[in-house]
Amino acid sequence: MLENFKKHFQPGADCIPASEETIEKYKNKVPESLIEIWKTSGFGKYNDGLIEFVNPADFEDNLWTWLGREVPNYVPFAISGFGELFYYRKLTDEEEDVCMIDIQYRKIETLVWSMDDFLDDFITNVVERKMWLREDLFEEAITQNGKLEKHEVFTFAPILAFGGGEEMEYLQKGNAQVYQDLVFQMTS
Repeated sequence: MLENFKKHFQPGADCIPASEETIEKYKNKVPESLIEIWKTSGFGKYNDGLIEFVNPADFEDNLWTWLGREVPNYVPFAISGFGELFYYRKLTDEEEDVCMIDIQYRKIETLVWSMDDFLDDFITNVVERKMWLREDLFEEAITQNGKLEKHEVFTFAPILAFGGGEEMEYLQKGNAQVYQDLVFQMTS
């Protein structure tokens, strides 16, 4: 399990395995493949922060804000290098999917129908990474602005919906939770 993911995504030095308490809290809400990442390489930035696996507790409030309500079987698990929030939905005992909140355009996208597909097929696909994670812009931003810290992302100023552009001149660094909240307030 996860061979393709591990081949394409290297954990950063900031990665810390999840505590037993965290694993216990979410073990019945997320699939084993995600738990395996949490137990082994853990929470932190992968590929310099192209994606950051996060402790769900750190982003639940933001998820509930964007959804407009608390949904116990939805679990935020990652952020992109630009602040998009990825979350897992356990729909039934047999049905699941992975969604992304595109904060720039205030859209929720269903990306794939399982966590395993997300980890081993979706984010390991070059075309998907370039489209959903803005990989080319991310690599340019890391080269010019340096690495990101925990929960830090590249922010667009102004946000894309307000005329910003997917170009270096519009990028700054900022805290993901604050940025997600600010964009939500600005686009409400």
